[in-house]
Amino acid sequence: MPLSPQDHKLKIFVFVVFITVVVAITAVVIRAHPEKTSEHPQTTKCSGEWIGIGNKCFYFSKDTKNWTGSKIFCSSQGSELAPIDTHGDMDFLKKHAETSMHWIGLSRKQGESWKWTNGTTFNAWFEIDGNGLFAFLNADGVYSSRGFVDIKWICSKPRF
Repeated sequence: MPLSPQDHKLKIFVFVVFITVVVAITAVVIRAHPEKTSEHPQTTKCSGEWIGIGNKCFYFSKDTKNWTGSKIFCSSQGSELAPIDTHGDMDFLKKHAETSMHWIGLSRKQGESWKWTNGTTFNAWFEIDGNGLFAFLNADGVYSSRGFVDIKWICSKPRF
């Protein structure tokens, strides 16, 4: 049975309203979860030169400073020298550090345990080569130094 012109207009109107609602809902979901639209779902969008993974943003310096200067810089950015909490973070940081040495947020006092800049004790889940008091990372692993040499650094802050 053919539709009357009014029924046909009503169906078109309902279809247009349906499409408009679907588009609006999709836009809200994308704005609420922008990380889900990335080619790499684990990559997190961070501002400026910060690079993200998971719920963290990392800053890899191009400049060089000693460990204390690097820590002060990170603090000035509302962040800290990077702690490394997971194997995923370690792999990500080593990949981005490449062959350059970068200070991370581990230090110790002579004869004491390693501590992160937030005060928590390092649980030794990875090896730190050397007998220095400040830790740095490159693509090969984590090492220690006396902290006086100027090298690059990595800052970290939560994405949210």
